[in-house]
Amino acid sequence: MITILDVEIRKLNGSLAALLAFATPALPGGLACLSLMTSDRTSSWTSIFNEFLLPIWALFLLPMIVAAFTTLVGQIEHRGRSWDHLLALPIRRWQVFLAKAIVVLVTSGCITLLALLDTGIGAWLGGTLGGHVPVGAIPWQSLARTMFLLWSGTTLMIVLQLWSALRFASFVVPLSVGIGGTLVALAVAMTRTQQAAWFPWVLPMKIVTSKAPVPFALVGGIAGVIMLAVMVIDLTRRDFR
Repeated sequence: MITILDVEIRKLNGSLAALLAFATPALPGGLACLSLMTSDRTSSWTSIFNEFLLPIWALFLLPMIVAAFTTLVGQIEHRGRSWDHLLALPIRRWQVFLAKAIVVLVTSGCITLLALLDTGIGAWLGGTLGGHVPVGAIPWQSLARTMFLLWSGTTLMIVLQLWSALRFASFVVPLSVGIGGTLVALAVAMTRTQQAAWFPWVLPMKIVTSKAPVPFALVGGIAGVIMLAVMVIDLTRRDFR
């Protein structure tokens, strides 16, 4: 299994998926830098992370990045027409799909950590250039807890995105799934309805805005693991062409 994971990681090296994973987390950092450069007041580190980064990341940036990343991961096999060769190797088919899921889940967690780091650097740089360096202590403990809950709660969304990207050869399908899910989350945020609180694309937002985020993280994590098993079974039985 370790060898298969190594192969999947090597496939990402030099691909657009790897570029996306490293480049897109810098977006909130760039926004924070520009905002503090032009601001005439001093912000706190707590507000930068809790009021700026986490809401925009959970509601919009993370779902869209996951949609694009999983689509590119799926296109590595579909565009190269390498399914026949890959699934003909002397390894069990379920191991191939499980390895892809593990790599995607771990990479998605690393993307969120990079966004946290880039935002801190961007805010410090913008504050230094603008003369208003953020004040107060960085809430490392609460950020670490939120990052862990967010990684767990987005498991279901990530698995659904990866499933659509691997099952369908057209890149339009997984992108449509991601855009549609994100639009639903935006609608829920604007209307403040509670009827779609457990929708996979809404769970990240609930985790960062709710006073009791643990249930949302547990639902996303447990349902994600169950959906991962269903995905592996379905793809193992599928005839790729």
